[in-house]
Amino acid sequence: MQETHKLVLAKLSERQLQEKVIDKNIESLLASVNNKTLVVNGWSVVRDTDEHEKGWSQEEYTNGNGARSKANVKFKFFYYVKVVFDHPDKKPDKNVLAALSRQVNTRSAQPALGRWTLETVDSLAYVPPEEGTVMTADMVGYAEVEIPDDWETYFEHLYGLDYKVEMILDAMVAGIQSNFNNRFHCVLYGPPGCGKSDVCKSIQRALGEDAVMEYDATATTGAGAIKDLAEKEILPRFLIVEEIEKADEKALSFLLSVMDMRAEIRKVTARATIERSTKLFVIATVNNMDLFKKMAAGALASRFSTKIKFGRPSREQLEMILQREIAKIQGDFAWIAPTLDYCDKQKITDPRQVTALCLTGRDKWISGRFVQMLQDTSEAGEIDDWTI
Repeated sequence: MQETHKLVLAKLSERQLQEKVIDKNIESLLASVNNKTLVVNGWSVVRDTDEHEKGWSQEEYTNGNGARSKANVKFKFFYYVKVVFDHPDKKPDKNVLAALSRQVNTRSAQPALGRWTLETVDSLAYVPPEEGTVMTADMVGYAEVEIPDDWETYFEHLYGLDYKVEMILDAMVAGIQSNFNNRFHCVLYGPPGCGKSDVCKSIQRALGEDAVMEYDATATTGAGAIKDLAEKEILPRFLIVEEIEKADEKALSFLLSVMDMRAEIRKVTARATIERSTKLFVIATVNNMDLFKKMAAGALASRFSTKIKFGRPSREQLEMILQREIAKIQGDFAWIAPTLDYCDKQKITDPRQVTALCLTGRDKWISGRFVQMLQDTSEAGEIDDWTI
């Protein structure tokens, strides 16, 4: 099905604008609005040259008695874009045009894009949503998700985590195959430095930025998250929340309705009413499981039906990690054995710390000098305490 809508942007100016400036404004707007997910869903915003060859035009007029002078000559500039929908298997979602119109109006008004204003949509005066009105109704659309054929290659740098990655993949596939009616949210829990965040980063790289959104729980506010989800034209399918137990419980209350059967965000304030379908699959990382289970009286933890425990790597896995890191700097594998012997004695199992010790000591591990330096600069057990 095909559908086209015409948008006209305008700008008043006291001086003649350079053509290259207007063209740059248009191209910058199109680049900022169009994205891969919109294109996949059949939508695009393009320059409209049907009536105006350049995609823009200007009008000149005078103030007062009409006398022409440099002081009272004014200019009004217009540029024209089209919102085009073209997809063989889908019907256009009416909410996409409204969302794109709002986005075009907001972004074109930025100083870097020339401070333009969306004047008309399909020849009708455009009135932007005001405070106190519904910001977003229902869902606009979701990102297309496909597990890449080379999925395993995104996790090749991780050792001993094959079953954990496979568990996550199976839950994700169950979601995809059910059109995300089945969302068996995953919580990855275990001490710091056991690969939880690395797995999440690898999932993002495998699926692409359009399909995955990430929140840092320590820096996320509930109002900010709701606003972010409400204003996206196309929602991602996966939401990653790092260190979820460190967040303020109120900041994550929106997740309770996002993750259950309602799959929505709904909030009414003095300024706006927000209501939107949010059928997202959530993956969270947790360092302190006991603390996490107490959040929202256990309601948040109960939303995660897939619980995957991570542990610190074995000596063999630490050796593979060190081989990988040493190869990056063309170092000497002879550093590995004395590093691991020292870490075994000190009960240091955090791979980040083990790697730091190995790549800091280098040849001094072989001579034994680095062990002497560590003994002189730290108390027994002190280094391991840092990982708690």
